[in-house]
Amino acid sequence: MSGSSVLDSDCIDAATLEEVSGLELIARGAVEGARIGRHRSFLSGLSTNFTHHRAYVSGDEIRHIDWRVYSRSERYFVRKYEAETNYEAYLLVDASSSMTFSGYKGMSKLDYAKRLAATIAYRIVEDRDSAGLAVFDNQLRGLIPPKGSKNVLVDLVRELNAAKNSPRTEVGNILTQISSRMQRRGFVILISDLLTDEESFLNGIHQLVCAGHNVIVFQVLDHDELTFPYDQTTRFIGLESDEDIVVDAARLRQDYLDALSGLIDRYRVSLGNVGVDHILVDTSEPVGTILSSYLASRSQSQL
Repeated sequence: MSGSSVLDSDCIDAATLEEVSGLELIARGAVEGARIGRHRSFLSGLSTNFTHHRAYVSGDEIRHIDWRVYSRSERYFVRKYEAETNYEAYLLVDASSSMTFSGYKGMSKLDYAKRLAATIAYRIVEDRDSAGLAVFDNQLRGLIPPKGSKNVLVDLVRELNAAKNSPRTEVGNILTQISSRMQRRGFVILISDLLTDEESFLNGIHQLVCAGHNVIVFQVLDHDELTFPYDQTTRFIGLESDEDIVVDAARLRQDYLDALSGLIDRYRVSLGNVGVDHILVDTSEPVGTILSSYLASRSQSQL
């Protein structure tokens, strides 16, 4: 199937792709394209063939610390890798019920996540790397192993369009399963609202990082979740529970915003401590804007 048929999907649009067309998603640090031909070189953060350890020095990326060696020696060592010309990335899309939330503006978090995943996959394949997909809730519901052919985009978009919401999510368990399936060092790009068990999620992240994978987390939240624009007595429907609640929204607002801000900050700090990028996504922002801003910031941080 041709590239134009992929662009016709609800999950992806040409304007978004144009906005990120000059920026690659798989390479230096975490998200630059592997445009290194067939030459081998050392690339910070992206190489895949382990060569040796060396002692940690100030300025080394935390993601390269070998935590298994630390547990034995209580000394910090970093892994050194030789770069390959192609990389594999799994895109993990949360399709649990909480992702169906949509405020009075825009699309649901799940529909936004589909567009984000499809756009990232397109950029990966355009850069001659391999993209795979896992759609999940509390179980893996759809799994496509990474492939470099543009035909994989058709499979990915078809799987994304077929994704339906399911009751609950277990992100940590899914990360553990994906880690066990990945036979070579690569990328895991998680797209989720992260409304899940915090400890289990972070344990799953640690397993991926300790296995040497590069991890990027897009936390997708609806604009109304981020701003809580309610000021009257309001009924809130439980998306992943059987309970609805009726509250005085005006009185609840500040406590809610403080709790959400605390959760986001904990994720940002915990993920940053192990070298994982955390990108907070507001669904009122176009997909292309989110990706362009993130990739530009990554490029600047590595100058």
